[in-house]
Amino acid sequence: MKQGTILLCVLVVLSAMGIATAAEGDLGIDLDTTWVSKYIWRGFDLYGDKGAIQPSVNFNLYDTGFSFNVWSSYCTSSGYVDGTEYDYTVAYANSFNAGDTWQTDYAVSYVYYDFPDAPSTAADGQEFNASVAFPNACPAGIVPSYTLIKFWPAKSDSDISDAGGWIHYMRLDYPVAFPGIFENNPEQVINFSWDITYNDGAAGNDIDSDWSHTVFGASTAIEMPVGTLSPGIYYQISMEDTVNTEDELWTGVSYSLSF
Repeated sequence: MKQGTILLCVLVVLSAMGIATAAEGDLGIDLDTTWVSKYIWRGFDLYGDKGAIQPSVNFNLYDTGFSFNVWSSYCTSSGYVDGTEYDYTVAYANSFNAGDTWQTDYAVSYVYYDFPDAPSTAADGQEFNASVAFPNACPAGIVPSYTLIKFWPAKSDSDISDAGGWIHYMRLDYPVAFPGIFENNPEQVINFSWDITYNDGAAGNDIDSDWSHTVFGASTAIEMPVGTLSPGIYYQISMEDTVNTEDELWTGVSYSLSF
């Protein structure tokens, strides 16, 4: 099942690439390596307060809006060998009413969660999500967005067979420009963010349907002579004990290259 799903992802991408050969545009490749002090996913503390290295590669398919991403996570402490994770994502993103007040950016994607050191029945999952964002709707510059997520186990006889469900994710971003203090950065934009999540029983056999958590964050991107360095800091208030019994504070920094 795992290999079949991954093959399906590859076939979808190859089909999109075949269509794209008739269109003008370049193949874009983004390489990223991120370190986080904690691996927090949808409110869950997956590595028990341990850090992680999370490299990824993203292929933007010839300006068609289609992309294919391979993302991975490795715990920086011992004891989480089975926590090694690979995510395979096929996505499409576009917008309409470009430049207008009600410009709508939208994206849909399919994700397969693969834990290669454990059986597929242990924790592998998959999801479909759809999101919308309104970058010009607020004169103050606040950008609201909403994502609807459907998560379900990868196999019918999975150990997480009851973990299927919906997640509603709402977010506000507020980018603020300050005078630049680094070379190659005439201005420094800090993005302040706030999000809140309603988990309707997804991603865990015993998850209660409730508002699970809310997160406050601040991040920025620093253009380096080669690549981009992006640090951030985040604080989570956990509201549903079946998702997380503790509030969480963590930091992260990523280094990315685009070709």
